[in-house]
Amino acid sequence: MVSEGQPPEVHEVRSEQVWSATVDHLRTLIDSGQLPAGSRLPAERTLCDQLGISRGSLRQALRVLDSIGYVNIRAGSGTYVRDHENVAQRPLRSWFQEHEQLVEKLFDLRTTVEPTLAERLAYQHTPRVVSKLESNVAEMEQAAADGDMLRVIATDAEFHRVIAGNAGNDDVADLLRSVLSLVGEERRAALRLPGQIRKAVHEHREILDAIRRSDPTAAREATLRHLNDAKNSFHDFTATEDRV
Repeated sequence: MVSEGQPPEVHEVRSEQVWSATVDHLRTLIDSGQLPAGSRLPAERTLCDQLGISRGSLRQALRVLDSIGYVNIRAGSGTYVRDHENVAQRPLRSWFQEHEQLVEKLFDLRTTVEPTLAERLAYQHTPRVVSKLESNVAEMEQAAADGDMLRVIATDAEFHRVIAGNAGNDDVADLLRSVLSLVGEERRAALRLPGQIRKAVHEHREILDAIRRSDPTAAREATLRHLNDAKNSFHDFTATEDRV
């Protein structure tokens, strides 16, 4: 339950896209302050009972909320509401200018670690992992076509999580997962850059194709190119005087 006082009323969720409805419901509670920053969400079993959903749907919803900066999932402790800012309601340029050093450090770390993980996955991938990545890219492409920013952000985060979690180096994967869990606001801002979603979908497909072909060099190069492209888009955007 939440850490202080009585927990907010949580209504049962009924929807064909259960996890999406769950995300919207919990975001409303967080944005309204009913689940304040620093509070702990009710235990999984309690939330499942209150919302009338399966544990799998709940975990998918919590992963989405984690990837967009609303909650922080702490293994063995629970899920906590982050002290987040609503990037979508702020001028994009001002957000990047305020967080320029953070974005630089995140890209530096990711370009150091993620190409190696993609390279290793290309050596040792399984049909199950390739199928997961294929489904992810297809879903991200459809979300982009639908203009569904929430699903775009979630599938972008999931793509990189699947690679990190299946590359055979648990220590590095755990480090990267910890870092990626902190970049919800950066991810939301970066994918709002003009043309960035289209490029991200294309570049994810290039990484996937290299892994599927068991081509480690191409997987490394495609991942590095993808991250550098995002970093360069950030620099180009902050350097121009055009308004979004």
